[in-house]
Amino acid sequence: MSRVTLKPGKEKSLLNRHPWIFSGAIASRHDHAAGDILPVYSFEGKLLGSGYFHPENSIAGRMLNFSSENPLESVRKNLKAALDLRHLVPTQARRLVNAEGDHLPGLIIDQYGETLVMQIHTAGMEKLKNFLVDELVSLLHPKAIYQKCTAAARRQEGLEDAKGLLYGIETPEVTIHEHGISYIVSIIDGQKTGFFLDQREMRKKILELSHNKKVLNCFAYTGGFSLAALKGGATAVHSVEISEEACKLAHRNNFDPTRHQIFQADAFDFLRTKPLDYEIVILDPPAFAKKRADVVMASKGYREINRVAIQKMPPQSLLLTCSCSSYIDATLFQQLIFQASADAGRSVRILGRHIQAPDHPVSIYHPEGVYLKSLLLYIS
Repeated sequence: MSRVTLKPGKEKSLLNRHPWIFSGAIASRHDHAAGDILPVYSFEGKLLGSGYFHPENSIAGRMLNFSSENPLESVRKNLKAALDLRHLVPTQARRLVNAEGDHLPGLIIDQYGETLVMQIHTAGMEKLKNFLVDELVSLLHPKAIYQKCTAAARRQEGLEDAKGLLYGIETPEVTIHEHGISYIVSIIDGQKTGFFLDQREMRKKILELSHNKKVLNCFAYTGGFSLAALKGGATAVHSVEISEEACKLAHRNNFDPTRHQIFQADAFDFLRTKPLDYEIVILDPPAFAKKRADVVMASKGYREINRVAIQKMPPQSLLLTCSCSSYIDATLFQQLIFQASADAGRSVRILGRHIQAPDHPVSIYHPEGVYLKSLLLYIS
């Protein structure tokens, strides 16, 4: 029987329930295809669990269980457990599966009402796609299930992009409600799964802070933070977004054009060339580092964009700055903001950090699952 055997002493991380196995930890494995599920043994022959494996990647294996249970049964149980946990978030727009945070590595599932959107990042989960669809139909009876599998990680797994309807009725758009605000979500053409559900709690924070404030939202996408600021009573909101399609949807989402202006522009150029006479500025850019080799250039980007904003913002203003680059950890991100503040010559204080939405759980055994960082800063 095909199996994976670890080198002496390399079982410790699995005994601590870390879900990844690096290629350097493997003593032997039989030939296998990308995504094959194999049992994992210690060098002494103890069964440690089962995972799916890739013959070429540095992250060679991702564990599906840490027991002798049939791995498909583990996937079924973990999916059911993930759905049960979401009762903590009784809303129509939420993340149902958060990859390793729900013991389902390589899998993201977001829910928008009766429509589900699935992202698969690994060959192992790709092989389980039909199984997962059948389980979701049985458990949730959705109107539609889409796949939007376009992440750069798929290229490392030897997978092509995959988009389109997997089950049910074509549903190009849905309308969701969050904090009393309606948002149109483009299921087919939108970024990621259509909406950035992971910023739900920070949008609420901006809603709470925006009364009688003038607000700038850079990298605004379809206006999530902007509409929250409007709902909170902002006197004026300016949204800056480079994507023409996102701007079009932001205009459709805009419930008060008298207070909300949308600019199709590059956020870097806008910050450099426009006066920043705003009491709140939001910087929530896309991931600057999509792979480890990008970290140096991404760090320069985060440092520069924050330096310009901090330097030009008026005294007693607030900056919410974010990074969703998993390769930029919280310590490095804060160091970059420290450098930007020093370069700008301003007094800056941290008032708050990212508030994690409960439908985005992170396994205590897998700290790498923390990808989104936010700092709420007071600019003196």
